[in-house]
Amino acid sequence: MPFDLFDGLEVLVEFLSFGSSSKSSSGSEKNATNSKKSKYTTELWSGSFLVIASILYFIVFKDPFPEENYIQSALICILIGFAISFILFFSLYHLGPFYFKSPFKLILFSSSVILLLISFVLFMYYQSGIFL
Repeated sequence: MPFDLFDGLEVLVEFLSFGSSSKSSSGSEKNATNSKKSKYTTELWSGSFLVIASILYFIVFKDPFPEENYIQSALICILIGFAISFILFFSLYHLGPFYFKSPFKLILFSSSVILLLISFVLFMYYQSGIFL
């Protein structure tokens, strides 16, 4: 479905009218509890992805690589990881849940997912024994 300019303007107007409208105190208290509960969700997911990726990198790199074309194999695995992460981010963007409040959260989440997917591809490639 192509992006319509008027849909984007409608979202912008709704966002601006949401910020200027006054709500009751009970509604704002309810929003405060929800935002306090989910304040560090992005950092939590990113941290857990980084921990899993570091464990997978440790498992992959504890043994030396096979001597035949190891640089080429590692580069192919990295490119496959980037391609999978691009497909994931593209689908998340079109489904809607790929928005962040700050650029730091976007960079943290994106880099942790990219590192996780690259480590997963490297783990599958070198530890499975199917491709060697």
